[in-house]
Amino acid sequence: MIIRYCLIALVALLPLSMTAQAEDPYSGVKVLRGTVVSAGRVDPVENIGTGLFFDANYSSVAVNFGAATKKFGSLPGTDVLDGDCEECVADGRRVNNAYAGVGFSRILQFQYGYGTEGGLLRLRSDFNFRAIVDFVTQTQTRKDRMLLADRITFTISGEAYQDKESEGFDNTTWGIGLLF
Repeated sequence: MIIRYCLIALVALLPLSMTAQAEDPYSGVKVLRGTVVSAGRVDPVENIGTGLFFDANYSSVAVNFGAATKKFGSLPGTDVLDGDCEECVADGRRVNNAYAGVGFSRILQFQYGYGTEGGLLRLRSDFNFRAIVDFVTQTQTRKDRMLLADRITFTISGEAYQDKESEGFDNTTWGIGLLF
C-alpha cells in the first residue's frame, strides 16, 4: 500500500521537477544515464532460504526499464528454518520478470513488472558513487572517461506480487553490478 502512495506522489511531483527546454530537455540534468547489470542475493518473505538474482536495468532521467531472473531458496547453507515447508510456493522456483517505471535516474525507481508469477510492483535503487559525486558537484563525467571503480553500482530492491497465490514470491534483493 505504501508503494502505491509513493508512486502516486512521484507521478504528481515529476512534472514539477523537470525543466522544460525546447532545444534539449536534458541540458541542465547532471545524472548518468545507462544500463546497470547486477547480480546478488534474494531474500524472500517465505522461510525458504536465500536465493540468487541476475538483473539488467536501463534508466534515463525519469523512465526506466529492466528484466530479471531469480532463483528462490538456492544458496547452500540457507535451509528452511521452521522445518518442512510443503506449503511454500516459492521454494526452489525460478521467476523471470520484465519491468517498466518512473523515477529519478537510478537513485529511486518505481516499476511495474510482469512475469511468470503475474504482475508486481518494485521499488529499486542503484547507488553509484560517481553518479552521486557528479550530482552533488553538478558536473558530468563522460562514460568513456569512467574507470572500473566509477562503474561499480550497488543495487537494492523490494518486490510485492499482486496475485494472492504469488504472495510467497514477495522479496527484497541486494547485489552489486556494473554501469554501462
